[in-house]
Amino acid sequence: MKKLTITLAFLFSITFFAYPQKSPLQGVRGQGITVEPTFWWTNMHNPALQLMIYGKNIAKWDVNIDVPGISVVEKKLTDNPNYIFLYLNIAKDAKAGYFNIELKNGRNKQTIQYELKNRVPNSANRESFSEKDNVYLIMPDRFANGNQMNDSIKGYFQGANRSDLAFRQGGDIEGMIQKIPYLADLGITALWTTPLLDNNDTQYSYHHYGATDYYKIDPRLGTNDDYLRLSRTAQQHGIKLIIDVVPNHCGGGHWWVKDLPAKDWFNVWDTYTSSNYRMTAWTDPHASEADRYRLTHGWFAPNMPDLNLSNPLLFDYLKQAYIFWIERAEIAGMRVDTYPYNDLKTASAFIQAIRDEYPRMNVVGECWVKTPAEIAYYQSGNNNKDGFDSRLQSVMDFVLKDKLQEVFNEKEGWETGTAKFYSHFAQDFVYANTNLVMNFVDNHDIDRLSIAVKNDVKKYKMALAMLTTVRGYPQIYYGTEIMLEGIPGDYQGHRFTFPGGWADDKRDAFTADGRTADENEIFDYLKKLLNYRKDNPVLQNGKMTQFIPENGVYVFFRNNDEKTVMVVCNNNDEKAVLDTKRFHERLRDYEIGVDIISRTPHELKDGVEIEGKTVLVLELGHWL
Repeated sequence: MKKLTITLAFLFSITFFAYPQKSPLQGVRGQGITVEPTFWWTNMHNPALQLMIYGKNIAKWDVNIDVPGISVVEKKLTDNPNYIFLYLNIAKDAKAGYFNIELKNGRNKQTIQYELKNRVPNSANRESFSEKDNVYLIMPDRFANGNQMNDSIKGYFQGANRSDLAFRQGGDIEGMIQKIPYLADLGITALWTTPLLDNNDTQYSYHHYGATDYYKIDPRLGTNDDYLRLSRTAQQHGIKLIIDVVPNHCGGGHWWVKDLPAKDWFNVWDTYTSSNYRMTAWTDPHASEADRYRLTHGWFAPNMPDLNLSNPLLFDYLKQAYIFWIERAEIAGMRVDTYPYNDLKTASAFIQAIRDEYPRMNVVGECWVKTPAEIAYYQSGNNNKDGFDSRLQSVMDFVLKDKLQEVFNEKEGWETGTAKFYSHFAQDFVYANTNLVMNFVDNHDIDRLSIAVKNDVKKYKMALAMLTTVRGYPQIYYGTEIMLEGIPGDYQGHRFTFPGGWADDKRDAFTADGRTADENEIFDYLKKLLNYRKDNPVLQNGKMTQFIPENGVYVFFRNNDEKTVMVVCNNNDEKAVLDTKRFHERLRDYEIGVDIISRTPHELKDGVEIEGKTVLVLELGHWL
């Protein structure tokens, strides 16, 4: 997630000047009344359902539901008379279909029809992503434009403007659907998209991290049904869909801003106050409460109101919103944005509440901290001294990302070059489960790997080889497979459009004919790595054994009961011959190592020859 620099006056303009009137009400409607969620399902694990009912002075109205299997548990009001939070119990014998919500105020009566749907069979237990997966990250606006008719939509501030990367480019869900076969061919098994929810903001709306409607896919990206179609198309190609969950903030254009459900719905300051962005305050044993308060209650950006999840009504509302999409779009996993910017106990409860509905659901959290110990603090099952459990089974290895961008530019030394890999993995004792650490070389918030290695193909391939063979599982950012360029230190520079994703592009890098020689070399190399990893559990959860680097060469092994893979990383410019005697405990009686890329056999007995600036990945075996 990125920070935005926008003046406070911008937020005020959102608050006091009306948006183009679509009516801010997007839920089920009676006469000027909105109900959210827009519909729900029978047979959920949690029988409780919160309905947010919004309308002028609605709090004065009585509410009645007279339907078998559905009962009103509690009617909760706030300091704003325009809201009712109605809690229902949906019994196991409740039938799918429409039922009436009766509203009465004196002689005035209104009826709202509400729908309960049947769940997809076994929806609660669908398989989630795991260490077995190769994850691909897409920022939809930048990937492919499959439907030019939705590039600009009436009533939305920003339409497509390809003259400037700070504006929308026009990529959409249809574009992603069309490229699913491409991803499957590459070896991708899980797809994480940045958020797709409605984001009617005047600036930077393309990143969609500031929702303005929690029950609507942004029409410039597609429809609610398109999201389900994306998920099902991905499923047909063996790809799981991961939703990006944003519990910390909404968008400044959300209609709540003009009519707050409660005074404490947002974290409010007398004057605009940003977060201090110092997530270390959570793990610092000497931290002040003032610093932690500023971290969690300060706003991430002026146009992103900070949500107060300590308000139980908001907590339930947002929890249900993401359960809605997981159920509606058949989602298989979650990625949580800016996790440590929330109160941690509340964030943990929030994630667990969703996992209660989906007990097999894996969750990876963005905890952008700079030491393995701090990252590991956020992985569930870590038995932290303070008793905190994040409920995140997986965490993102921001430290390894730094190493992968640095090591191949450095000379070998006691603490430089591949010694950084050795030292990094030597600290893996801090993790509860190293298999569920997400590895990556770049993403939408950092410089691309191409920038870090200055488009050096050898160094680039070394980073990809390490990314896909070390413990944990890899995340590939769109365009990494073709060494997509960028601009260092510039958020828009991390988010170039994919060549060939637009009808007027001069070339189509989704095809071999449209790629340059270097791009094809990298694409083919990564494709072989990813598909080998997909088909071989040894690189998914096999034991990792590493040896201290010597003479600029770093060696580690992955093994399970079926296979052993040897990875040799030569960070020198010159060719090296590796004496294999030192590795006998893992080589044992293996006679050859077959290069998984070229299928060339290497004799192990007399040493392994490896070119300079190369990573050799060998599957060990015997001569026939």
